[in-house]
Amino acid sequence: MKAGVMATRLSVLQRALPSRILVVDDDEQDRELITRRLRAAGFEVEHAANGQEALDALDRQWYPLVVTDWHMPVMDGLALTQTLRERGAEDTYIIMLTMRDASTDFEQGYVAGVDDYLTKRVSDPELFARIYAAFNTLALRRSLREAQEAVMEQSVSIDVESGAFSPSELQTRLLSEIRRGQRYGRQLAVLTLGVRVEGAPADDCAPDATTLKGVVQAIDASVRAHVDWIGRMEAPVGAVFAVVFPEANITEVPLIKERMMATLSRYASSVSIPLVFSYGVAGLERDGNDSAPVEAAEMLKVAEHCRGCPGHSGNEQLAAVQRSVATHAGIVCRHGYVVDSECVLKSPAAMRATQPFTAVR
Repeated sequence: MKAGVMATRLSVLQRALPSRILVVDDDEQDRELITRRLRAAGFEVEHAANGQEALDALDRQWYPLVVTDWHMPVMDGLALTQTLRERGAEDTYIIMLTMRDASTDFEQGYVAGVDDYLTKRVSDPELFARIYAAFNTLALRRSLREAQEAVMEQSVSIDVESGAFSPSELQTRLLSEIRRGQRYGRQLAVLTLGVRVEGAPADDCAPDATTLKGVVQAIDASVRAHVDWIGRMEAPVGAVFAVVFPEANITEVPLIKERMMATLSRYASSVSIPLVFSYGVAGLERDGNDSAPVEAAEMLKVAEHCRGCPGHSGNEQLAAVQRSVATHAGIVCRHGYVVDSECVLKSPAAMRATQPFTAVR
C-alpha cells in the first residue's frame, strides 16, 4: 500500500483518533529509519530509546500506536508492554519489532499484551497495511466501548419493570425541563399517576411488570409523541408515574387527563386484575415568581399532594395549596391566592374515572 493511499484511508479514522505514533528502539539508525518512513506517510511520530523513556512520553501524551523493539536496555519492549497493560492502557495498540522467529517469543509477547509483530526490515506495503489495521482496530474498539457504555447508560436510565424512565432519570430530565421553561418563559405541567391493585395489601398492591408496561404504553398512546414523556417515581404504595408535558399550561391538564383515563380504562378492562388509578398535577407558575427556582423533587411533591387530595375543601386541599405556594409550583385549584372549593381536575364526573376497572370475562 502506498503512503499516499494510506494517509487518505486514515483521514476518516483521524476524525476520532489522532495519527500519533511512538517509536521505541535503542538502535538510533533503525529508530530514525522507521520514523522517517512513517512521517513521510503523514503521521505525527515521536521516538524513545527504551521502555522507560516511552513510559515518560506516554505520561505526557497519549499515543494510539506504539511501535517498539523487543530487546533494549533499561526496559525492554516486553516489560514496556506489561507495564502499559497493568496500567489499564487498553486504548493503545502495540506492535513489536523483532528479528526473532521463535514461537515462544511470540507467545510470550501475546500473553503480555502485544497486538501485532513486524520485522525491522518490513517492506513499505506491509508496514502501512499493519499501521492501517492498527488504527482501524482501535477505532472499532472505541466504537464497541461506546456502544457498551450507551447500553449501560440506557439500562440505568430506564425502569426495567415498566419501560418508563427510571426515578433518577426522571429527576434529571424534569429539572432540565423546569430550567428551560423558566429561562425562556415556557409552560410546563406534570401529572403524577398512581396505579394499584384493588383490594391488595398496601405493601403488595403494585401491579406486576407486564401490567405496568401495559399502563405505560397506554399513557404513551394518549400523549404527544416525541414531546411528552413518562418517568417512574419511588412510591411506598403501588406504582406511581410522572407524565411530563413540556409547553403545556396547567389549565390544559384536566382535558389531557380525561383523554388519558379513557385510554387507561380500555386497557384496564382487558386485564384480569382490578386496577385503581389516582392522579395529581403541578406546573410552573406565571404570576411574577418566574425567577424563583423550582426544584424537580418539589414539583413532584406538589403533584403528589394534589394526588392525595379528594378535590374539595379540607385538610388535604389546604396542605396541597400550602405546598404549592411555598414552592412556586402551581396546582389546578389555585389561582394566585384564590382557591376553588371544588377542583375541576377531580369533579364528580372525573372522579368516576378513578373507580376500579375489572375485565368482563
